[in-house]
Amino acid sequence: METWRIRACALLAASCLAFLPSLAAATDVAPGLDDDAASLEANEQLAALLGSLPEGDQQRVRGIYVAIDPNRGDVLALPACDDDGDYVIVLSRAILDLVDGAAYASASDSLLGTHLVMEYAALLARSQMLGTPPLPPPAPLHVATVRHASLEEETHAFAQDALAWLVASELAHAIAGDVVCPNPTVTHERGDDVWTREEHAEAARLGPARVVRVAERDVWAASIVLARGLDLSPARTLLTILAPFEEARPPGGAWSYLALHPGTRSRALRLELATTSRRAETCAACETSAGRVRMR
Repeated sequence: METWRIRACALLAASCLAFLPSLAAATDVAPGLDDDAASLEANEQLAALLGSLPEGDQQRVRGIYVAIDPNRGDVLALPACDDDGDYVIVLSRAILDLVDGAAYASASDSLLGTHLVMEYAALLARSQMLGTPPLPPPAPLHVATVRHASLEEETHAFAQDALAWLVASELAHAIAGDVVCPNPTVTHERGDDVWTREEHAEAARLGPARVVRVAERDVWAASIVLARGLDLSPARTLLTILAPFEEARPPGGAWSYLALHPGTRSRALRLELATTSRRAETCAACETSAGRVRMR
């Protein structure tokens, strides 16, 4: 939990500094978890998702792991094969930084009654430059009216669920066979801890052919995330923040994640529909169960 305390406090400082040009440039970002900690966290989410799948699906992508691309200037997530032929889900540092910013904005809205999510979306659409780290969210006006512990807990919960969905949505492509790696093994190689430039270049080259049928893959990812009892609201919020940025740029002029996963508003709507459908199923099951009890 200590790493999340550092993370939330750093986000608070960065968002405040964004309004003080003499102290910080607009492109300053809060330092999150280091690459090793981020990789561990993402791989824990992946392991939990895999554990909820049928044995056949697990075997299809045996040895799959999450690698952190150190690039802070390009928001990116995609399925790929590493140089050993193993399945890998690639997340850039930039997308993790964006999740941190979205988590802080959402926590501020929830606990302080601010409107940082929409303000953050507008800020990115208006001021974000390609090739630079994601801007931090704007600073809330009343940052001292809530306990830091509450902010940390809310930020932590958001980031965990958002990360689970990001991993699940890329895992979906591997499960569906959109990407087929030649030599999947369960052996963890030392080189797996480093995502190289050569691996990045090959993954980027093949990405458009592998990230296909995004709508179908989103539905699958939503189903396994909900089946684990996780919340899709953070993923919807992340997409809501990204949508104006995507819409403000010409085709191909946004981050790589948006080029590979277009139609951000539609994706957010699909997640909302998936949540509504799951709630309806749960309510129907509860009513059926209650009816059986009354008949006894």
